[in-house]
Amino acid sequence: MVNPNMKATLQVLSMIITFMIAGGALLFNLPQQSSAQIGSMATLQNIGATYGVSIVPGAAQRNSSYHYYPPAIAIPVGTIVAWFNNDFGQPHTVTSGMPGASDSGTVFNSGIMPATANSFFQYAFNKRGDFVYHCEIHPWRVGIVSASDAIERGNNFEVRSGVGPLFNLTKDFRVLLDFKPITIPLDSTNPIAYNVTIFKDNTEKVFSRIFVTPGESLPLELIKGSNETRVYGPDFSSTRAYHLEGAFLKGNANYKILISILSVNSKPPPNPIADEFTIKTISAS
Repeated sequence: MVNPNMKATLQVLSMIITFMIAGGALLFNLPQQSSAQIGSMATLQNIGATYGVSIVPGAAQRNSSYHYYPPAIAIPVGTIVAWFNNDFGQPHTVTSGMPGASDSGTVFNSGIMPATANSFFQYAFNKRGDFVYHCEIHPWRVGIVSASDAIERGNNFEVRSGVGPLFNLTKDFRVLLDFKPITIPLDSTNPIAYNVTIFKDNTEKVFSRIFVTPGESLPLELIKGSNETRVYGPDFSSTRAYHLEGAFLKGNANYKILISILSVNSKPPPNPIADEFTIKTISAS
């Protein structure tokens, strides 16, 4: 397991991940459940990844603020993460383990990602744990993915969480929740409209919004915010993660998340489909 202090130093407040699109396609030989490629817009729309990480412009420079962004993420087991090389003109790698360690690259390894637009690598995190990774070309830069198998099942939904019911705002600035309907069939050709409403300490409504996905689960990342609450995303296409940066996510508090389905393929469900989940935030080292 990774020292929490290392995780804290890697984490930062949220930033919109920008992906630039270009043409062409090239495949590399990589470990099972992973792929790296240069692709067209159509290729990007059809990749399996849920969550995007950017290798930011200027990442090759030692004095750059970031290399991978976000540098630390907490995701449910089963999430596929894609790293994009947005540092055009510079090759990079996404290599598991610490630089120079004996097990470096044994879990996943992108190989050299070309210094051209749309170069990306994706990997499915199917086991729980903390996975440190680095760039072999620029070994002073590391990131971390924490994968959790926490799951809560309601009457109509199940929610998988990158941290479970306790969200430590000091250690983990962001956590991905994945809400999946369990009482209706999922069909990617039938869009589902979800309503998500969040209450703080059971009384104060701090957020409400409708999200539309093409008949799949709703991945929604909660991010410790600063002065304002905003939503951005989805990553890649409408089937991927949304991001909620919440100014309301502060200190020790209890949050009630109400999720319901408003329509399936533009038609209201014959019976209500809704559930309530809770998450508690703490600020402790």
